[in-house]
Amino acid sequence: MKPIHLMLVLGLTAAILAADSDTAPLGEPAKPLTVKEWVQGGPVNLSEGKGRNVYVLEFWATWCPPCRESIPHLSELHAQYKDRGLVIVGITDEESEVVRAFVKKQGENLNYVIAIDDELRTASDYMGVFGLDSIPAAFVVDREGRVAWYGHPLDPDFEKKIVEALKTNDDSRKSSRSDTHE
Repeated sequence: MKPIHLMLVLGLTAAILAADSDTAPLGEPAKPLTVKEWVQGGPVNLSEGKGRNVYVLEFWATWCPPCRESIPHLSELHAQYKDRGLVIVGITDEESEVVRAFVKKQGENLNYVIAIDDELRTASDYMGVFGLDSIPAAFVVDREGRVAWYGHPLDPDFEKKIVEALKTNDDSRKSSRSDTHE
């Protein structure tokens, strides 16, 4: 078999196996957060924000260089879109003292909610279900409470998906506002 054909067969096989995996499809309802401790901000209840908020759940760690690289971008997104209903929650499984010291050192450079996962339950409900095994990993939960996107928080599609989810809600909020004032 020619090398190009072999690569094509292997690629198609991988795509078929990925499609048949146990990972959850996009559009599934987001699971509740199971948090041991709210380090900064919070608590956040996804079901209470349904219809109002778009959530970003970002799994990270203080020791992870790519995670630390994403903090300024997440903080910028939070500052830019919080008034439109964006809520960013950084979730780690590290010890409280380590996370608190890190958050304190970051100061205003880390301006979003930080939580400590309860025995990896939230990580399991998101990263495990969607077949991810590395951090940072981000999930966008739309205003209907569905997982709309997942991947790396520095992926260009990440911000596009946030803006799309916010725009959808902005449009529906405008029409519902005019309906209630007539």
